[in-house]
Amino acid sequence: MAKFRFAFLLDMARDDREEAARTMQAAQVALLNGKQKLEQVETFRAEYRGRLMASGQGGITVVQWRDFQQFLAKLDHAATTQRGEVERLDRVYQQCRDAWHECEKKVKAYEALESRHHAAELAREAKQEQKLNDEFNSRPRQR
Repeated sequence: MAKFRFAFLLDMARDDREEAARTMQAAQVALLNGKQKLEQVETFRAEYRGRLMASGQGGITVVQWRDFQQFLAKLDHAATTQRGEVERLDRVYQQCRDAWHECEKKVKAYEALESRHHAAELAREAKQEQKLNDEFNSRPRQR
């Protein structure tokens, strides 16, 4: 059987696909961590806002009110910054996923070529075997 001419390219495409999968997985982990951090900041902000409301009902000084407001502003800024980071990480993940899809398409194309090659080789070998059988059967038999 003849060797598949593009075996080297198929191996390279598979290696590229595996590397793209690892990169995509790392991007997905980073995205999930970013979302988790955003959720933590938003949860803390909501809790702190609740404390402000509870303290406000009991009466607080102007200085305390200002400190609460300044800290809430910092939490709002942190949440906004983290939202931007999550959006950036999502874009990176989407790009990695698209790159993986492209690698997967390339592997599938080479695998289809390999499959056709093997089918053609099997057909060629079957034809050759049939030809040999026909030649053998067509010879006059000696007794």
